Amino acid sequence: MSEARPDPLHHFPLIRTSDPEELRHLGTHLLGADRVDIRNTGSLHARLNAVELETIALGFGATSCDLVADAFAADFVRLQIALKGRGLACIGGQVTDINERQFAVTSAGVSWQMVCQGGHERLTLRIKQDALLRRLAALVDVKPKANYQFDSAISADDPQAGSLFRLLEFLARQLNEAPSGFTSAVYRELEDAVQIAFLSTSRHKLRDQIAAPGPLPDFGLVKRLEEFIEANWREAITIERLAAEAGVSARSLFRAFERVRGYSPIAFTKSVRLRRARDMLLSGDPTATVASAAAACNFANPGHFARYYRETYGELPSVTVARAAR
Repeated sequence: MSEARPDPLHHFPLIRTSDPEELRHLGTHLLGADRVDIRNTGSLHARLNAVELETIALGFGATSCDLVADAFAADFVRLQIALKGRGLACIGGQVTDINERQFAVTSAGVSWQMVCQGGHERLTLRIKQDALLRRLAALVDVKPKANYQFDSAISADDPQAGSLFRLLEFLARQLNEAPSGFTSAVYRELEDAVQIAFLSTSRHKLRDQIAAPGPLPDFGLVKRLEEFIEANWREAITIERLAAEAGVSARSLFRAFERVRGYSPIAFTKSVRLRRARDMLLSGDPTATVASAAAACNFANPGHFARYYRETYGELPSVTVARAAR
């Protein structure tokens, strides 16, 4: 018999209870719910895992019985993805299914109601509204209103939705496997990637502008940004930071790199870090291992680092280490 797969983020338990009163108390005092109504309490078992980073939070929740919760408006955007079973979100009077075909989005500043059927399991992403709007402004060079709204549903069949889901799975897995093993730069870049993926996937007024080509900046800007990345490769290289350094929108920045170099600024950052990692592995330093080089160069996953390295240099990093030792 195969072993049951552990819950996502199981190293970050927040709630474990079979007591209805305890769940009501935790829901109102810990999760900010206005009311928690639990049905079929005889079979109740609820669990919640959650981890919070600087601008985003990621959680996994599961209930064995039917549950209804009313939630106050908050200062973050919430994305809910069904992993098993079905739920409902009533957002601004509109009911949105949360199932294998559809994600649900709750904009900041909007009160909502959550309905979970027994056996429902879900992944929840929360993004701070102010951070998300800063990222959006960097992408389109337009300052959105403070009460910026997102449509309440995302089709799971959208290829970008699939990419967002895989990114969240990756983030959850990495957090669970190495909760304190990343540098702050890695975390900031992962948060940046999640925010951009959400803005590119969700439905909102400026979504089309994210993909639309912006004005092409001076070609010299690309060289200047490459020098900036070379000088700051150990730090977090986010799209917002590059756009601020360049003084142009992110879409103009990407267009310039694609036109001049044929690759993105993020791809260039990865190539710089791979080169720095190769220098470490070739140094002959006995403390320079594949894992230490990957971590020092801000690669969140040693396995992914090894694949990128082999694609770039035609050999695994372990082979480079062995050759340097000889």
